[in-house]
Amino acid sequence: MGDDEANGAGAPPAAAVRVLAVSRIAPVERAVADPVVKLSFFDTPWVVLPPIQRVFLYELPGGDDADFRAVVARLKNSLAATLAVYLAGKLAYVADTGDVVVDCADDPGVAFVEAEAEANGAGMKAMDVRRLAGDEARDIPAFRALVPELPTKVLPAPVLSVQATRKSGGLALGLSVHHAVADGQVHGRLGVRCPRGLVRHQVPRHAALQPEGRPRPQRRRVRAPDAEDGRAQPARGRTKIAWGYASTVAECDSGISQRFRLARRSFYLTGDDIRALKRRIDALSAAEDDVVDCSNSRTTKKKSVSTFVALSALGWTAFVRSKGLTTGDDTYLLFMADLRARLDPPVGDGYLGNCVKGCLATADAGDLQGERGLLGACRAIQAAVAKVEAAPLAGTERWIEQVKGSPSSRRANVAASPRFRVYEASDFGFGRPARVELVSMNCDGEMVLVGRRDDGEVQLSVSLDPTRMEEFKAHVFASAPSLAP
Repeated sequence: MGDDEANGAGAPPAAAVRVLAVSRIAPVERAVADPVVKLSFFDTPWVVLPPIQRVFLYELPGGDDADFRAVVARLKNSLAATLAVYLAGKLAYVADTGDVVVDCADDPGVAFVEAEAEANGAGMKAMDVRRLAGDEARDIPAFRALVPELPTKVLPAPVLSVQATRKSGGLALGLSVHHAVADGQVHGRLGVRCPRGLVRHQVPRHAALQPEGRPRPQRRRVRAPDAEDGRAQPARGRTKIAWGYASTVAECDSGISQRFRLARRSFYLTGDDIRALKRRIDALSAAEDDVVDCSNSRTTKKKSVSTFVALSALGWTAFVRSKGLTTGDDTYLLFMADLRARLDPPVGDGYLGNCVKGCLATADAGDLQGERGLLGACRAIQAAVAKVEAAPLAGTERWIEQVKGSPSSRRANVAASPRFRVYEASDFGFGRPARVELVSMNCDGEMVLVGRRDDGEVQLSVSLDPTRMEEFKAHVFASAPSLAP
């Protein structure tokens, strides 16, 4: 192992963990014949942004060196199979054409870091799996040390790095994925197909590469929007880093430095909690409809809100309350709409790459206050979703500028989805993780929704100004009393 590999990408801060080895994992075979894949217009906005970083915490019964080596061997085999279908190569800029591409030619493989928590002093206690999985206060420096570095500011840049850290009580698996090659859905299901078949049932490696709905890395099926009406047109010209996104680099740097000043909290809403929240929203909607339709002596039966809308509304109203926003203050909620099934023709769930568009719901903060605030938030979110459903590609080239035009102090952000079964997807043969956390939460008011371990349960994580967290918690606890301590 060279000095550059030991101390470069993938090496965590020395004060938290000790690197044991860094190796390179290559795909068992290539998913596509063409070693160069040009990014689509959905991918290019993310070229300048930080990677998606997630940590998976596992409680393991053993814990000796042999157990750790066996787990690492499984993970490496699993990764080799996954890379053949999902993520390999490097992100590169082609000066002659202005394109940014995923280049798999002469790829040395993905950096795989093996590490262990330092056992001196209080270090091992601080890195204990059970404590990190159960504490209300998130230990951000510890989580940060458990995910590998992935340099993204300069091209060429790697698209993925992995870190396995042995800790008291178990193992931490950290992933860093370049956002330009995968959105949240791809990252959420990374490993759900290949690794499970490989490590749990010990089938031949090539069999793991032929799942139903095999991911497709090619971008050619994605059609760029017409600038006039937003309708899909055949992609032409260059996929340059366009739309003025390079100016976001400074904002990203600011966000990354801010993450250490923000408080973290995760809430676990059971199926009963979520059903009760939906019934409450439905009752508010029905009461309002009764008032509107009383002259006709009729009410209109409306479809119940989705889990995503209900929980996003809960988080948004909690954010508004925690920030002390009042009537006359515009407030915003940013979320991503998955366009895979909305394109014409649709690309399907197996599409590998970014296929999302930002949606910005807006409302007066006064309409999100009080008992009816949840309903106001739901309707604002549903209105933003309806716009996407009516014209999926309309405004695709402007949504980032629209987001940048909204004040960050009054803007919350919801990432991922309750449909992302990250706990199920990350069972690599030694059980589901005790905890999964998105480490790359850089913004004040950023929230993440993922399906959790039990059926119907959803994990809501939030990153917030520490002085605002108690107000946020109080609002969530009031809406889901079973969560209150």
